[in-house]
Amino acid sequence: MSRSIAVVGCGAIAQEYHLRAIAKRRHEFDRVWVVDPNERARETACSIVDAEQCVTLAEIPEDLQFVIVASPNNNHFSATREALWRNANVLIEKPFVIWPDEGRELIRLAEERHRILAVNQTRRFFPYTQELLGRISRGEFGALKSVVHREGVKLNWPFVSGASFARNAQRTGVIMDFGVHVLDFYQYLLSPMWTFVSTTHDGFNGPEGLAEIMLEADNASISIKLSRHQQQENKAYLDFENARVSINVFNFSAYSVTSHSEQRNSSRIVRLPPIDSAFLPDTILSNFLAATTGQEKIMCDAASSLPVIEILDKIYKFANHYPEAPGKV
Repeated sequence: MSRSIAVVGCGAIAQEYHLRAIAKRRHEFDRVWVVDPNERARETACSIVDAEQCVTLAEIPEDLQFVIVASPNNNHFSATREALWRNANVLIEKPFVIWPDEGRELIRLAEERHRILAVNQTRRFFPYTQELLGRISRGEFGALKSVVHREGVKLNWPFVSGASFARNAQRTGVIMDFGVHVLDFYQYLLSPMWTFVSTTHDGFNGPEGLAEIMLEADNASISIKLSRHQQQENKAYLDFENARVSINVFNFSAYSVTSHSEQRNSSRIVRLPPIDSAFLPDTILSNFLAATTGQEKIMCDAASSLPVIEILDKIYKFANHYPEAPGKV
């Protein structure tokens, strides 16, 4: 049987991540398809990997074993449902859906068809994430008390379609950009029961660029500030009973621990093997393909990401306006 893969959506994330990873493993596929209504985007995709072009997934006449959905957020549900109906295993860009009901339907369909439904949540693959998961799971730091997370840079992502800024775009701002990653990071580490407290953002007349989110993860308070307007501290502080864990969100291979004791506090930096720019796309594709044959467990299946979509739904539904212009807050 031929082995084929289709990439739906040939914008920036496909060009920077998925297509380059596929190009390195091109010999493993009989056919590669790139799917996008934009001819220039398809041509660019074909300059990265030897592929055949089509405008829609329905135009591909043959069976598909693998589909990567990297189209705009509002297309994730329909493209993934179509791929699952064609019995393909699917890797979806984050957020895997916008609405929780859509996520439940896709999870049900994947289970019925015994297919892998994976989500590209890159932070689960970071070296410090894996190290911290083990230490938290073993109870080394004690119970979590609070998290303060500050993240933001001036937006410079090379958007191709512009769909995130369309007049009718829904849930496409910083919360669905950085925020999905941030919440999934804590979902993966803590597996909490989320409780919504409050949200304030500036996106009621378009995609939000600044947001402040207050949640509870079990009994711990979670304070998150996100910005696409200006540089933030880009640090996270996780306070446990016995230690504080400090993370630079853009240093994937180190974190610091300040241990508390009755005598004194002691701090040390934990250093892990560095990663290069190819690590994430190559590892994500490798994990996805290996999971379809049972060689590995999928790092982020859609079911484990659904609680993030559910709490994001509340974050958007019950958000308040900022009292001042974003630059003043």
